[in-house]
Parts: sequence; C-alpha cells; structure tokens
Amino acid sequence: MSAVKAVFLKELRDGIRDRRSVLSAFIFPVMAPILVYGLVTMMAQLRTQAVETVIPVVGIENAPALINWLREKDVKIEAFDGDPETAVQEKQKDLVLVIPDNYRERFADIKTAVIEIVNDGSRTDTAATYRRLEYLIRRYSNEIAALRLIARGVSPQVMQVVDTEDIDVASKQQLAVAALNFLPFYIILAAFVSGMGIAVDSTAGERERKTLEPLLINPIQRYDIVFGKWFASSLFSATGMILTLILCVTALLYAPLGDIGLNFHITLEQILLVLFATAPIAFLVTSMQMLLGIFAKSFKDAQSYIGILTMLPVVPFFIMLLNPFATQDWMYAVPMLGQLILITDVLGMKETPGYAYIYSFLTSFVLGAGIALVTARLFQRESIQV
Repeated sequence: MSAVKAVFLKELRDGIRDRRSVLSAFIFPVMAPILVYGLVTMMAQLRTQAVETVIPVVGIENAPALINWLREKDVKIEAFDGDPETAVQEKQKDLVLVIPDNYRERFADIKTAVIEIVNDGSRTDTAATYRRLEYLIRRYSNEIAALRLIARGVSPQVMQVVDTEDIDVASKQQLAVAALNFLPFYIILAAFVSGMGIAVDSTAGERERKTLEPLLINPIQRYDIVFGKWFASSLFSATGMILTLILCVTALLYAPLGDIGLNFHITLEQILLVLFATAPIAFLVTSMQMLLGIFAKSFKDAQSYIGILTMLPVVPFFIMLLNPFATQDWMYAVPMLGQLILITDVLGMKETPGYAYIYSFLTSFVLGAGIALVTARLFQRESIQV
C-alpha cells in the first residue's frame, strides 16, 4: 500500500502542477451552473414574453368583440396593415393574427369563422406566445358556443358528454427535476471531463515524454503503479462531480424557478445520497480512460480516443428523455443508467429502495476495478513502454 500511496501522491502533485489537468478538472464544474442558471432564466423570460408580447392584428375592425375579450385577458393588441407572411418570415413580427373580412358575416350566420395565426414553426422563442394565443381563441370560441346554446334553451353540457380532470400527483420539486432533466447528465458528464486530463497525462502523456519507462524500471509492482495512477485520476474526477453538483444546486436555488411555476430545494441528506450514488462512476470512467490512454502514442491521440467515451452517458440520457420507462430493479445495476435514475429520484424526493444504491455502487466500482486490473496486466508488455 505504501507504493500505491507514493505513486498516488506523485500523480496528484503532477496533476496539480499541470495546467491542462487543472483546467479539464475545473472548467466544466464552473461552466455547468452558468448553463443551468441561464437555461432557467431563459425559460422564465420566454414565459414572461408570452404575456407581454404585442399581437399585431390584420382586420382588427372585423371582430371588435373578440379583440375586446383578448384585451380583457391582458393581451396587448395593435393594428397591422402589412403583409403577414413577409413580416413573420423576415422576423419583423413574432406572429400575426389575421381576421378575414367575412368573419363578421359568418359569425352572424352561426357558421365557423376561420381566423389565421401566421407564425414561424421553426422558431422556439415564439412558441409560448403562439400556444397562449391559440388557447385564448379556443377558449373564446367555447364561450360563444355555450352562449348560443343557452340562448336556444339548450344546456352547454349537452356538447360535453365526457370531461377529464387532471390530477397530477407530482410535487413541484419533482416537476422541477423533470424539467431540468439535464442536471443528472451534467453530474455524470463531469466525471468524464474532470478526470480526463490526469488520466491521459499519466499514461499517454508520460509515454510521449519518455518518462513512463523510467517509472516502470523502479522496483515497484505494476499493479501498484496503475492503482496509484487510477486513484489520483479518480480523485480529480470525483472532485469535478462534487463541484458540479454543489454549484448547479446553488445555481438552481437562486434561479427564477418560481416564475415558471416550479420549486426546488435540497437537503444535506440528498446531497450525500447523490454523491454516494455517483462516486463509483469516477472510478469506472478513469479506469476506461487509462486503458485507452496506454494504447495512444501521444497525448493528442489519447484525447481523440477518450473523446468517444463521452458518448457513453449520452445514450442512457437520451433513452430516458425520448422513451420514458418504468424503473426496474436491474436497471440500478447498469453503470451510468443506474446513476441517472438514482440522481433523478433523489433530487425529486422519490422513495428509492436501499439496495438500489448498493447495486449501483458495487457494479460500477467492481467493473472499474476489473478494467484497472486489465490495464495493470497490459503494463507488463514491453510494447506499452515504448
């Protein structure tokens, strides 16, 4: 163990002195909370924009009752006499409401009066405004239809045979975590980015500088060398994850979540549970990075190889995002997938069985240790040293 400790301290000192290792370890934890805060702020601004946006209307005189009703709902209206499609295409207007000349006639004849909403479906910044305007017009239509039925002595309920009532059992905390589903992904991704510098430098970097062979000549077991390097790389990786978690949580506590109807708070117990769930990922990731690093002939080559590894957490993240599924026990034992599920559950304050943490911890750590052992065996080869 003394040999492992000596190599560990040596790699730790080298990593702290190396600017590339320090930057790779800390630049992502610093950038992640800025992205989180920026995304939440942007979501809040889009919701506010949907309320404050002025709606240009062509044919405003054709539907005075509708215009007055919209104004009562705090919709700002302005007359527009230009070409609606050109104005939207050239981004002069977010959208344009077009009320045709035959609107009043069809309305009086109790026929369907068509109103056009000219918008650009490729623009995400105007989607909230479009949805709000469409909802209000649909609501106005339902109110007018109900009044027409009442005028003829018919109950409006005749037209609504079945109704649904939405009972959402999710708390605002769970809704916040669902809306911010990228947060668990950021924490896992930090393990890949933060430990990469020292993992690559201690393998491919030393090989490129011709300092690996003198190290292997020392009367130290190859396993001690590899495990010392592995623990040092894992420490950098785990530090990056911890910083990412703490800084992202801090950013969320100050972000305007209330403006989008969400709430988020976290306890020390939750933070410790997340750290316990994600800690083995640091060991697994750095062992894979070192394994690829010893096959690279230069630091640059190793970065190219290891860059592919960052796709690993992307796969389970997009599976969870695009194809939500019911969690099963075996999923906790799948590295990265299990951690993503656990982080989401813990931050959302969902009850999670204790064995889930054990499955997640053991499978990732054991797999990482196995890869580290393979790396140590490969260090025995002379081809690795040159």
